[in-house]
Amino acid sequence: MIVAGLLYLGLFALAAGMSRHAPALLGSWHAPHRVARLPRVGWALILTSLAAALITPDWSRALVAWFGLAPLAAGIVLLSLTFAPRLARMGLVPAIALAIVGLATTFAGADAAA
Repeated sequence: MIVAGLLYLGLFALAAGMSRHAPALLGSWHAPHRVARLPRVGWALILTSLAAALITPDWSRALVAWFGLAPLAAGIVLLSLTFAPRLARMGLVPAIALAIVGLATTFAGADAAA
């Protein structure tokens, strides 16, 4: 869950960091000083999602899942950017929720094990 949420957020940030897509994806939040930082944030989120996949006990399966989720998340961002950028923005809410719920269940599982 964490991996999927971070991956979507990273790919969204990469797309929003492109001058061509920023006005459509960011709307009124489109400002040059914000857009300039988004590619670095996007790559950091993508690498964080990869690291989250690799630190799991079953890292080999998680890595395969990560490589499967990458084109899926990219396709969602791409298709929603093509047809309805509002849908890409709306996808941020479930992506953030996935990351938060994943973190909460991970820490809850760690507390129960201790």
